[in-house]
Amino acid sequence: MKRLIFLALLCALFVGCEEPEPIIKPTMTTTSIAASPVRVVGRVATVTNGAVAFDWSGVYVDIRFRGSYLALEVSDTGHNYLNLWVDGREQSKLATRKNNARIVLYDVPNAEGEHLIRLQKATEGGLGRITLHSITTNGTLLPTDDLKPARHIEFYGDSFTCGYGTESTNPNDPFTAETENCRYTYAAMTAERFGADYSLIAHSGCGLVRNYGDKEQTSDPKLTMSSRAFHLYDTDLNSKWNFKNSKYRPDALVIALSTNDFSTSPHPSKEQFVEGYRAFIERLRTEWDNDQLPILCVIHSASAVEWIEEMVTTIPHTAMVYIPSNIYDSKTDYGASYHPNRSGQTKMSKYVIEGLAELTGWK
Repeated sequence: MKRLIFLALLCALFVGCEEPEPIIKPTMTTTSIAASPVRVVGRVATVTNGAVAFDWSGVYVDIRFRGSYLALEVSDTGHNYLNLWVDGREQSKLATRKNNARIVLYDVPNAEGEHLIRLQKATEGGLGRITLHSITTNGTLLPTDDLKPARHIEFYGDSFTCGYGTESTNPNDPFTAETENCRYTYAAMTAERFGADYSLIAHSGCGLVRNYGDKEQTSDPKLTMSSRAFHLYDTDLNSKWNFKNSKYRPDALVIALSTNDFSTSPHPSKEQFVEGYRAFIERLRTEWDNDQLPILCVIHSASAVEWIEEMVTTIPHTAMVYIPSNIYDSKTDYGASYHPNRSGQTKMSKYVIEGLAELTGWK
């Protein structure tokens, strides 16, 4: 009797149940950065196996794809942070690692549509060089050519432009990579206001002719922004940026230097500073092959205001804005080491935006 019941149940099992459908896993494809249609904005170099390397603050990558999964293989010579936007929404920052690591930027199984990813280096060159090796996705990488805006602004500066302390609210905080973020600088805000791409050529402690704390009136030119601004990599003094073959052409330049030149004694003389500034402008226009390139000089140091104000009257397509220290509220506007935090940078941006609009006629 038990045997008959068992046979009946066995028959019912095979008759009443259909064979389950096989689980089909999406096919993953991996493409080198150089071979992909991604958009990279800033000073970068194509290196081994189609990877792309960079160290300047603010370099960003736009990736458009159709699918539900996307990851990057990334390596770093130091310790940096990356800003991330997914479909226009800002996400938590990502930390990099020294060894090659896969960073998953999107993984939503039920979202097979089209998506846009932006990844940006939040921290400055001295914290390490990042290499983006390849992209892995279960979908299709899409063209990004139409994402390029009509304008591009290049900024030359120091720690204010790097974003030193922008995510800090305590002026007694020391410098940390965690609180440095170029995303919250006057430069990023200015570019956003004008709907422009932007690149940041900036290094903390750098001046135009004299770096912070130098015992001489002027520093070794190889170490100041007068030379550093022409590098492919911030941290490689022997690297040279190929202006002629650059994939971007700036429509305006903003030079935000002077704070470190005059922050400690001895100060450079008028002749040293002004002639250094004039030579810097001339070289930038020569390298970019545009003698009418608009240049806005942003001055924080009261010591340099009259000198540069006089200088720009003798150089066509050039203007100056002065940002006095009294615009900052000591209780709310300073982050690490008394650098303007996000609130302070917002106040700074208003001066730069107004000055650039007047110089260029941009609305």
